[in-house]
Formats: sequence, structure tokens, C-alpha cells
Amino acid sequence: MKRSYVILMVIILVPSILMLLNKQGLSAKIEDNMAFSETLSTYGLFKGELFDLTPCNEAISIEIASSLFTDYAEKQRIILLPKDKKMKANGDGLPEFPDGTIIAKTFFYPKMIGENPNGKHILETRLLIKNKEKWNAATYKWDKNQQEAYLLTDGSTEPVAFTDKNGNRRTIAYKIPSRADCSSCHRQRNKILPIGPKLRNLNIDVVRDNQTINQLVYLKRKEKLHIGSTDEIDRISSYSEESEPIHNRARAYLDINCAHCHSPEGTAGITLLDLRYETPIQETGIWLKQGKISARMQVTGELHMPQKGTTMIHKEGVHLILDYIDNLNQMHGR
Repeated sequence: MKRSYVILMVIILVPSILMLLNKQGLSAKIEDNMAFSETLSTYGLFKGELFDLTPCNEAISIEIASSLFTDYAEKQRIILLPKDKKMKANGDGLPEFPDGTIIAKTFFYPKMIGENPNGKHILETRLLIKNKEKWNAATYKWDKNQQEAYLLTDGSTEPVAFTDKNGNRRTIAYKIPSRADCSSCHRQRNKILPIGPKLRNLNIDVVRDNQTINQLVYLKRKEKLHIGSTDEIDRISSYSEESEPIHNRARAYLDINCAHCHSPEGTAGITLLDLRYETPIQETGIWLKQGKISARMQVTGELHMPQKGTTMIHKEGVHLILDYIDNLNQMHGR
């Protein structure tokens, strides 16, 4: 009887879900409108030895306040704009990028003790390239000699042993995402968009030329960003900064790790969770689905959240969100 009921519910619900996805523009596959090179070096993003990850003179390094958790991997982010072109501020969200922009994010781990303390184990570089007003996504897997990275379509798993920032030795099976994985996270309705370089996430102090400077001011001075007053740009919190209010830290964590899917135009929009930083708390669904959020963050496997790019539980992130939920309950007298 129970099995028949489940089958009946599937028959009833699946067509409705498919219709909803189609209405939201999430059912069709997003195709590239350009061909990617087979090798990363072709793009000229780095100068000197490729493994040194030294950006070319035309590229610019960026840092963000709150970063996606990816099994404790470290990341280098660079943006290469077409010659004499600038990003243009558009509120405190994503700037407008000119056609031909390349955004590159490289994932690596420090080598284990005794293996060359100045080296690193580079695993992958993810590219977003804007061509004819459309973003295209690709992943490049680095070879074992760290001399080149090659275009990857189906994803890959790489064994990695490293020591994290707390001195813990870890061994993991790192998952390099497939092209479909990249698209599912970066997808907003029927298009792909960058996630991290929103102006509020770039609005931090950085060290450039041995001096501390606001990053937006620096980008403006380098003629990489067209912007008026940087004082009008909101500033997102760093979720790892314990001196920040827990509400700001938790919302920043959910924004960078979850909101690309859990938003009205994301692939998980039908869950009715809107975890974007700018969404008022009463409209996020966090209060109603706090149990599911905490449960999915504390399991591994198919039910684990975030679903892509992680194979382990982010203990620091879990503690932050659990404390935040407790704080919400106390505020509401629960």
C-alpha cells in the first residue's frame, strides 16, 4: 500500500516539477558559444613557470571577503580584462564585465612537510570566459609535474594528502567538477554567471605594493574598475572573522556556499530557500527550514550540502550555522 502511494505521488509530482523548472528556465542544457583550448597555458594568464602562478602583467589578482569552502583547498583568483577595457560597477552586486573577460580560479594545497615547503600541489583551474555577452565555463586539470593543465569535461578524483591551517594532517579524494557541475552551480535560469566577485565581496582591505588599500579603490586606480564613490558599496562580512556579528557571518557563509543554488533563479529555487546575503531574514526560509539546513550540512554523501565541490564536513561552517540557528531561536523565545 505504501509503495503504491509513493509511486502515485511521483506520477503526480514529477510533471509539475518539470513544468516549474521549464517555466524558470532551468530545464534546458546551457551550451557554450565558444570552443575552449585544450591547454591552460594557451590563454597566457601566467608569466614565467606556469606552476608559480604569477599573473601576467595585464591580469589582476583579487581577494574576496568570504570564500567558497572546497575541502580546505587554497585558491588564487585573477581577472584578465581585454586591453583598455574596465569592469563597470552596477550596485554592490556583480559588476558589468566586458566581452573577452577571463576569470580564473586555481585550487591548490600546500605540499606535505618534507616535500618542499615552498611548493604546492595544484589540482585545477576553473575558467569563466565571457564571449558575445555569454559566460562559458571550463575546468582544467593540472598534470602531476605541475607543468600544464588540460581541459576536463567529465570530472576527476585526485588523492590529496595535506596539513591544514590548524596543523591537522588530512587525506582526501578531491573531486574536480565536471563541466555539468560547473554549470549547475553558476546557473541562474538559462545563463551562467560568476559567483564570488560581487563588489560587496571585493570591498575589503588588501596589501598591494607593500601598502594596505581598499581593493575597490585599488582596482579603480589601476583602471580596471569604473566606479563612482566606493563609500556607497555595501561590505559583506568574512564568515571566519569571529569579531563580526554572528548574523553577518552566517549570512555571508550561506551566501557564498549556498545561495548560487538556493535563490529564486538558482537550480534549487523550488526549495523556497533564498539564502542570498541581501534577502531580508524573514524572506529567506531559514527560520522554517533550520532543521533541514543543519542536518544536510552534517552528513556526507548524496545528501550533503553544499552538494558540489566538497567531500567532507566543514566543521567550522557547521558550528557557525548551528550557533546562528540557536541565536535565532533565542531571539524568538524558543
